[in-house]
Order: sequence, then C-alpha cells, then structure tokens
Amino acid sequence: MRTRFLIIALLLAASPAGGDEFTVLSCNARGLSAWLAGDDPATRLAIIGDKSNAYDVALIQEDFAHHSALLRGTRQPIVERGNPSRFGRWCPICGGSGLTILSRWGRENLLELANRAYRHCAGWIGGANDCLATKGFQRARMRLPGGAELDFVNTHLDAGRSQADREVRRRQLDLLRKRIEAEVAGGALILGGDLNLDAADEEDVALRDAFASALGLANSGARGGSRWPTLDYIFYRSGGSLELEVVEAGEDASFVHEDGPLSDHPAIFARFRTR
Repeated sequence: MRTRFLIIALLLAASPAGGDEFTVLSCNARGLSAWLAGDDPATRLAIIGDKSNAYDVALIQEDFAHHSALLRGTRQPIVERGNPSRFGRWCPICGGSGLTILSRWGRENLLELANRAYRHCAGWIGGANDCLATKGFQRARMRLPGGAELDFVNTHLDAGRSQADREVRRRQLDLLRKRIEAEVAGGALILGGDLNLDAADEEDVALRDAFASALGLANSGARGGSRWPTLDYIFYRSGGSLELEVVEAGEDASFVHEDGPLSDHPAIFARFRTR
C-alpha cells in the first residue's frame, strides 16, 4: 500500500501543475473613417467586438475612428487602448496607434500596462499615409488563471512597399526589441499584430526573422488562407518557469458578415497550453 501511494505521489510531482489553456486573437479591424474605408466600418467594428468575446486575449489594430462601436460589441472586462496621436487636437484627421487589447480575464489579472509610440514613420501623402497615425506598441503583463504571469505585446508597423517604408519598419522593430529586452528580459512572451512584413518578400522576411531570432521568438503558425498576403503574425516564446505550447493556430473564418470579410486582413488566432 505504501509503495502504491509513493508511486502516485511521484507521478503527481512529475506532472505539470497549474497549467492553463487559452486563446489569442490578432485582428486588423480596418477601423478607418467611413469616407476612407468606403463602407460601414462602425457596423463591422461592432461585429468584430462581439466575435472577440470568444477569445481570452484579443489584440486589435486599426481601431481608429470607431472605438465606441467596438465597445458596443465586446463584453470583455479589460479594454485598453494604445498611445494617442502625437498631434493632439491640432490634426483632426490624424490618429493614435489604433491599438486595443481586450481580455475576458478580470481586471485584477492586468498587472502592468505600457503604451509607447514609435519615433519614425514614412509617408504623409502616399506611402500608405502612415505618418497620419502615431503607430506604436502595447505591452500588457497578465496573470493567467493558473497564477503564472505572461506578457502580451500588440503592435502595428509601418505599411508601404518602398525602401523608406522598410527602413522605418526596421527602426520600429529595433525599438520594440530594445523595450522587450529591458522590460520582459527572459520572461515568457506572446507578440501579435499587423507587422506589414510580407512573407513573400525576401527583405521583409529577413527583417522578420532577425527580429524573432534576437528575442528567441517562434512563429505560432497562425495565418490566413491563400487569399490573404501574410502580414499578420502571432509569435511566442517560453521563459522563466513558464513553458508555452501551441495547440492550434490559423484563421478564424467566422469573421465575416453579409457583405463579406469584416476587414481587409484575416483574423488569426492561436491556442496555447502552459506547463
């Protein structure tokens, strides 16, 4: 009998305890003003907000002009927007980062939040007009239901296909890397967003892979189907005493309405397990 209890105790000690399984969404919502979007973005954002309720953490980009519509749809207790416009009220057509983090974990699970703007942009008129926004990144340290702590990063990099755009993306990634190294150190991390790094472009791929390698990040494999260019990613790494494993990753094909897709980007997701 004592031998049986000893074996059971050893098995329990060897088994991972306090493990969690959770889902992460990354979605560029295309929340531009209606005259720029050419459709009804308020309706789309409300639907995106509603569909985000299915995820533990949702990383939203281009939440510019219709944040109230997103709020109408979501029931998430954690809703955190990114940095505002560098121009304040002096530029009515300019926006902030357009970033929003949503989570259905309780407010007490948000341990730390940082919103930072990138210093560089390319394109005022043309080049995807990136300078009209103040793009940046968010970092949220969350306590998982099992008690472990994990950092989530949401970002949107410069768009455009010129060398000037690519150089800005390089500088933005350099700043992001330095902040992660300083603030997360060797801890576990999930990073998602619209990186505007095209998986079909060799120079973009070189930037992407150098950034991921420097931080020890792995690609979750989340991506849209063949109709979408691969610009959006969910990366991750284990760290400290927390090990992350990808259970499932891909595109959430339910992000559509009667007129078609809810955005001009796929809604990608990854399901993680910790141990």
